[in-house]
Amino acid sequence: MESLNLHASRMRSRSRQFRHFIKKLGCKRGQTLHFTLVHDTMARKPTLPTSQSKTRAMTLHKPLNQLESRLSRITLLTPAKREVPLLRKNKEGYAVFMTVNYREEARGRFKGVRAHFIDVDLNKISELLDTREEAERRMQELKADRLEQIQSISVTPTKQGLYQLLAQRGKRRVRQLKQKFLAKHRKLIRGAMIVETKNGYHIYWTIRKGSIGWFVPIQRALARKFNSDPKITDLARVMRVPGFYHRKNPASPYLVCVKSWGRKQPFTQAELIRSLALTL
Repeated sequence: MESLNLHASRMRSRSRQFRHFIKKLGCKRGQTLHFTLVHDTMARKPTLPTSQSKTRAMTLHKPLNQLESRLSRITLLTPAKREVPLLRKNKEGYAVFMTVNYREEARGRFKGVRAHFIDVDLNKISELLDTREEAERRMQELKADRLEQIQSISVTPTKQGLYQLLAQRGKRRVRQLKQKFLAKHRKLIRGAMIVETKNGYHIYWTIRKGSIGWFVPIQRALARKFNSDPKITDLARVMRVPGFYHRKNPASPYLVCVKSWGRKQPFTQAELIRSLALTL
């Protein structure tokens, strides 16, 4: 009985996280929400689809006013109006992403900016080096650095004649860097909504009356300011949704959750630029 009560309590907490996240973004009852489900492990090993294989990714939607209140009962709709149980798909290994900004149709024109946001990934070390020798030397340096706790590392040549080094840190090092990031940027992110992911944070500054024309310049400025993922600049960007598991390592699933809801009042874009001293 105690185990059942604990499970029920956790499910209620996950449901609240999911619903409040949507509310915090300023989604309106009549608006359609757009989701993308991507299989966390299949995404790393692309395969040609067969009649027996799972779909690597699917695009789903549902109007907010039709969305079930309990996570365990939520179904989303395919373009053909087929119902897909969201929680079951997450258990099967699908990550749950949502289009942050507002458009009514899945491929339609964007009508509003709900938030500016960054993706802080503290697991990866990514560097471009001029020569194979430099890349090999840097790879050996990282392997020998006990502080970084490197779990895997690779070097691949690029089409531009450079060498891409990609390394992944261990869990303990990621936890240390998470704490350092929050301490370093505490004042700057005080009013933001902070979502903790397995490898870092997604940080949102919710926006009112935002200009679509300002979206990309501000996104680029935020990425420079926080040294976050520079690819997170497009209006159509999808982000992981709190209340669902990150399952790239099936043996160690990680529940994405909101660490801080931020301030109640959304920012204006001008206020965000001014308060963070962004250079556009």
